Amino acid sequence: MKTLLLTGFAPWDCYDRNASWELLRGQEGVAAEGWQVRTLEVPVSWERAWPVVADAWDDSVRAMVAFGQAEDDEIRIERFAVNAASSKAVDVDGAKFAAPWIIPGADHALHTRLPWQRLERALADASLPVRTSLHAGDYLCNHLFYRILHRIEHERASVTGGFVHVPTLARMPLEQLVAARRVFVASLLEHVEIAQRARSAVVP
Repeated sequence: MKTLLLTGFAPWDCYDRNASWELLRGQEGVAAEGWQVRTLEVPVSWERAWPVVADAWDDSVRAMVAFGQAEDDEIRIERFAVNAASSKAVDVDGAKFAAPWIIPGADHALHTRLPWQRLERALADASLPVRTSLHAGDYLCNHLFYRILHRIEHERASVTGGFVHVPTLARMPLEQLVAARRVFVASLLEHVEIAQRARSAVVP
């Protein structure tokens, strides 16, 4: 069975709940015919975030979306991840990111592998506030986003993946976030299935 891996961040700083994890809580199971959903809570830690995701990313994963929260009133589908991070922002371990690059020698920026225009239309058609965003900032969201895209680029070319910011629970009710997740997942899996059939129909 094919796996859709969905990740959200654990609480951090002044937030006792992180909307990016709350919208995924308890959602493991079958998403559509031939698909299972696996969810993962990721620590807001420079050192620990990527290893947690990498360990869960096995060969069954065909699509993955990492969610983070932002002080915004709209869902943001992020387009680019940059190969740099803030050297001042402290994580939950009290650590800072000291390196000049996330991955030395790698591309300065990578573009999402999500069908961002299709997903934006699907959410807008469902009357959900949404926009695309050029980049995911310079904290753990961008850091994880870049590591995901780099792995797809170099090791998992067939995987569809990217990053989405959602509003905090103070800005958008959980019920609306859950509705957005349902629309997003349905549209994403439909896209992946169509793309797979198109590839299979190509005669070498």
